[in-house]
Amino acid sequence: MRKEQLVVCRTAWSVVLLVLCLFPLSAFASPFIYLTNSAEGTVSVIDMETDRVVDPSITVEDGPFGVALNPAGTRLYVTSLQSGTVSIIDTSTNTTIGIRVRVGNEPSGIVVDRKSGKIYVANYGSDTISVIDPATNEVSGSPITVERNPFGMALNPAGTRLYVSNQGSNTISVIDTTANKVVESIPVGSLPQGILLASKGNLLYVANAGGNSVLAIDTATNKITEPQVTVGMSPTAIAINPSETRLYVANYAGDDVSVIDTVSNKVIGPPMPVGHNPYAIMVNSSGDLVYVANRGSSTVSVIDVATGKVIETIPYGKK
Repeated sequence: MRKEQLVVCRTAWSVVLLVLCLFPLSAFASPFIYLTNSAEGTVSVIDMETDRVVDPSITVEDGPFGVALNPAGTRLYVTSLQSGTVSIIDTSTNTTIGIRVRVGNEPSGIVVDRKSGKIYVANYGSDTISVIDPATNEVSGSPITVERNPFGMALNPAGTRLYVSNQGSNTISVIDTTANKVVESIPVGSLPQGILLASKGNLLYVANAGGNSVLAIDTATNKITEPQVTVGMSPTAIAINPSETRLYVANYAGDDVSVIDTVSNKVIGPPMPVGHNPYAIMVNSSGDLVYVANRGSSTVSVIDVATGKVIETIPYGKK
């Protein structure tokens, strides 16, 4: 039985391009996938033991977008683009707890610090990051100003650095979470979206949807380490295998997944076809399966890494 947890969000079109988010949480044993259905105002839950939707429509605020779990796995935080709030779901009952935390305009990406439990929210329309205190479920302090249209986020293992992809300025903001201020801005490719931090926190991978490429940043120097790797059309999300030798890239406009060898920094093999408009992706803890959420077909594709083939397709959302 597959005992992984994939937290993804079904998205809507922004004024720039598709926006998306993915939070792989393999540290948790609960075999569920959470997907937000933006047009429906709901969150769907898939049981990965049975590959069935166990709860098709947990109602949240309008325009649900990003999702993240607290360290205990008991609370699911959901951003809502239209209302500018974060809803909180009790994962034991799959119901909202009645609290709406107001943040900035068009909150999109969201990430939780596994040590402190703090919740960071990227406000796409406000060019800020809000910080929510999990003890009070209220925003603490002033919002952190970043560059235009912040979207994707990643925290280092110590929780001391927060990396934010800014779609409107083609940069990555580096935030000191102790001081809650930006300490550096890193120029990257066109329309940076999905970002992923290696487990040691030494490399940050960035998917540039506008440039059809992926690049790596050395977090010790905040410099790009290798030439950009050309992948498929409109790469929007990245996942890495447990040994960190392979990157899997969801190509939204190509309906496929590219594989990058992290040692040679080159694409290996042909792209793996999946559903329509893949926008979120993760690898299981054993590294033999890749899960891909497909916005256009409202499905999750399960890829066998050994064969590069989809072995299962799980529908979600209302039909």
